[in-house]
Amino acid sequence: MRLFGTLRSRVIALAVGVATLVVVLAAVPIALLLRSSAYGDAARHATDAAQSAADYISTGKVDDDLLKSYLTRLNERGNTPVTVIMGDGDVLGAGLDSSVLGQLPQQRAPDVHGDHDQDNLGQVSTARTFDVDGGRVVQVLAQNDQGVAQVLSLVTDDSVADTIRERYLIVGGSSLVLIMLAWLAADLTARRLVRPLQRTAETAVALSSGRLEARAPVGGPDEVARVAIELNALADRIDELLLQEREAAADLSHRLRTPLTAVRLAVEALPPGARTHDLEEQVALLERSLTQLIKAARRPVREGLHPRCEAGAVVRERATFWTPLAEDQGRPVTLSVPDQPVWVRTAEEDLSAALDALLENVVAHTPEGTAFTVRLTQTTDGAYLDVLDEGPGIPATALQRGRSDRGSTGLGLDIARAAAEASGGSLHLLQDPVAHGVRLVLKTDPQPALTNS
Repeated sequence: MRLFGTLRSRVIALAVGVATLVVVLAAVPIALLLRSSAYGDAARHATDAAQSAADYISTGKVDDDLLKSYLTRLNERGNTPVTVIMGDGDVLGAGLDSSVLGQLPQQRAPDVHGDHDQDNLGQVSTARTFDVDGGRVVQVLAQNDQGVAQVLSLVTDDSVADTIRERYLIVGGSSLVLIMLAWLAADLTARRLVRPLQRTAETAVALSSGRLEARAPVGGPDEVARVAIELNALADRIDELLLQEREAAADLSHRLRTPLTAVRLAVEALPPGARTHDLEEQVALLERSLTQLIKAARRPVREGLHPRCEAGAVVRERATFWTPLAEDQGRPVTLSVPDQPVWVRTAEEDLSAALDALLENVVAHTPEGTAFTVRLTQTTDGAYLDVLDEGPGIPATALQRGRSDRGSTGLGLDIARAAAEASGGSLHLLQDPVAHGVRLVLKTDPQPALTNS
């Protein structure tokens, strides 16, 4: 099956493509927003942690053991480790690498001195953020009875990257869910469209195969339902036309056979002679032609638009029929048919009539004792059916419809040509120094098929 060859696959591809396009277009701003949000959240958490530690230090003289316990609990709860550098130089908490400390400005006292609000708490500076190698440091200065302490909270790029990665995974998973939902919605919609269309197509195949009672179920969206309604109306119209055709064929048979019978009786009443014999042959040929025309008019009702037959079996059966007459006339017969089945796109009756017409031409227009050959050759797209004889050959003008130079109606080649052209093939004259004859180019049977969705 071709990629996106069905309506269902194209609807799904369209929906998934649009959903993917929306996700891709939104990916860049969402990624920037998630990155900014992650850094903002990390900085806010680091500031809160640093200010909490600074507020604790500003309460007065701080016991180092209690402060260590407090910082341990604080650092265990968050991913922004807090370090405190006391006024006497002691380092408590997480501890920072000396290379990071070297990138920070010199320690200074809080901007406001004294205790103006009389709450017995020391001063705490506003938080400041500094970029360092591998992350950012939030600094808060706190003053108490022991001097000015420096509270540092570290935000590492790795921790922020982990947060960004987690959020990217969540957003990516949500995007995949969105695309899958688009896929499912498109699939459901496509099924609603395709199923009634497929049933309508199956009905069309059934009608073309000769099952004229088939009708398409009406369902689906209005536009799709209308296709089924119009197809059913067309099938009803076909029934009416075929009924008219059958009536016309019956009327043709009634109108022509009665006067034809009268002509045949009149010819039989003539005195014996060569002229009478010729008239009898012409009347017999006219009767056969009329019968074939009536059969051809009725055949579509029985066989549909895609008749097919096994050409090898037909050729063997007709050769068997004509062999006794050929033996009576001393005609050597050569039959060449492949062992494997050779299917062609024509009705068995049409192919039999075509072969009978060609063999009748051989018998009627070549001297007794003239050998003839019937040869069926399989090709890549059908078959060649050759009828050759060692007689005088067929003039090119005989290919003109109804034209003959031998006193016949010229309908024999027309019948053979019609059978060949009905299969998509053609009729050709073959001429070589030894044998002359006709080649029917027959095409193979195309099997109508529906693409599964």
